[in-house]
Amino acid sequence: MKHKQYQEWLQLYLYDELSEDEKKLLVQHLNTCDKCRAELEQLQSFHKILMSYQPSQISEKLLQKARNDLQVKIYEYSKRKNIWRYIADAMNYLLTPKVQVAIGGVVVGILIGYFVFRFQGEKIFGLKQTSTSVMEAGESRLTNIRFLERNAQTGDVEFSFDAVVPMHVRGNVDDENIQKVLARIAVSEENIGTRLRAVGMLGMKSEEVYKGKPELENEIKLALITVLLHDENLGVRREALNALKQYLPDTSVVRAFLTIIRNEKNVSLKIAAINAINISELKNQPLGREIIELLKQKAQSDENNYVKIKAITTLQEIEQ
Repeated sequence: MKHKQYQEWLQLYLYDELSEDEKKLLVQHLNTCDKCRAELEQLQSFHKILMSYQPSQISEKLLQKARNDLQVKIYEYSKRKNIWRYIADAMNYLLTPKVQVAIGGVVVGILIGYFVFRFQGEKIFGLKQTSTSVMEAGESRLTNIRFLERNAQTGDVEFSFDAVVPMHVRGNVDDENIQKVLARIAVSEENIGTRLRAVGMLGMKSEEVYKGKPELENEIKLALITVLLHDENLGVRREALNALKQYLPDTSVVRAFLTIIRNEKNVSLKIAAINAINISELKNQPLGREIIELLKQKAQSDENNYVKIKAITTLQEIEQ
């Protein structure tokens, strides 16, 4: 084996990413190579320095300032006009007194209907309330109110608004409602930590959760594949890959993993995708042959030597 390959293994050795056979080969090489042994010692020293780093402590003064700023923001928010005052002010400005009375009745009717039929009905945002999940709606907030048309003669008026309703959901991770909410969070939430937790929870489900529910299974599976292929954060994508392992050897999941093996820039995620697929289950199928051809390509032309080695060893295991 070339000396350069052993040098590339040194960093992987520190993070325990080598197989047992690769570790043995590297240890044998270190016993005879002073240069690699010295380089490994330097890497170990640098690693210890990184591990010993302690972030600077935030002063109590700075924390107190942040608390004060937060209190000011909360006070300013509490002083904002409520939705009824907002609508009333808009009406006072745009409409005649006669029309105001009529429109006031319309608005009351709309909001009463909204709350009665939206929150007391069977569905909330398309989610059925079940015995294992409880959804509670908070106070609605109207935003982006737009008056589109009014007729002072007839009293007809047209306007639109966005209704924002905070929700509180309780239930088991196996519940259909919880699964759907977590899937939406995983795909659309802006906060990385929240997306990561949602994907992790989707991976905690029991094996029986989708029994008799193929549509729910496909919805969750599609959400996880979307996260794996398109999320901007590597940690979230790695969590999605781990969650998708339980669906193997599903064809859509295997093809998503093949996309990672083919196009992914991060080596560890690419290796994880290779390790996840049990190629022996698919060996005699068209998809299995496609996997083998891709591994042969990677063994010859992947830009990372470790991926090349992993592809070679995987192909050797298949042939045994």
